[in-house]
Amino acid sequence: MCLICVELQRDKLTSKEARRNLGESYKTLEEEHRLEVLKLIWKKEDEENVESTAPSEEGEWRWDFSESTD
Repeated sequence: MCLICVELQRDKLTSKEARRNLGESYKTLEEEHRLEVLKLIWKKEDEENVESTAPSEEGEWRWDFSESTD
C-alpha cells in the first residue's frame, strides 16, 4: 500500500490532495495500483459529495448554485 492509500484511509487527505499526489507519483506506481488508488479517490469524492449535500441541522437541504448560468 502506498502513502496516498494510507493517508486516504486515515482521512488525512482530501480527494483533491490525493489526486494531486497521484499526479506527482503516477509514473512510479504500477498500473494496477494506480487503479486501486483511483478507486479510493472516487470513494472519497463520493463521501465528500454526500457531506456537502446532506441536510443541515435545521432539516433543510443546502444547494450550491454558484456555478449555475442564468
